Amino acid sequence: MKSVTIGIIMVMCVENFQERKELVYALHKDRKLSDLPKISQPTLIIWGEHDQVFPLELAYRLKRHLDDNARLVVLKNAGHAINMEKSKELFKHLKSFLIDPIPPKIESNGNSRKVD
Repeated sequence: MKSVTIGIIMVMCVENFQERKELVYALHKDRKLSDLPKISQPTLIIWGEHDQVFPLELAYRLKRHLDDNARLVVLKNAGHAINMEKSKELFKHLKSFLIDPIPPKIESNGNSRKVD
């Protein structure tokens, strides 16, 4: 199952709620992300370049924490309300993420495997 991240974390399912809640808290309060469980589903992070509520650095921290499971999209000339400021661009990325097949994950030994 894929989860979608908008702004800090807004998901389309209720699985892993506690993990997502802890991620938001850790990002905002500068806690250690390494102490938190990782979200195992492929995750799309969509963030406004000029978000004044959650600065862009938090998006990069979240992406680094989620590693290969996450894809970060930064919407240029957008703030925190990306759904109103850049709705067409937002929905383009959401549609692509939700409909396009998951690309195979490349392992370090050169073999590939699909992510469930």
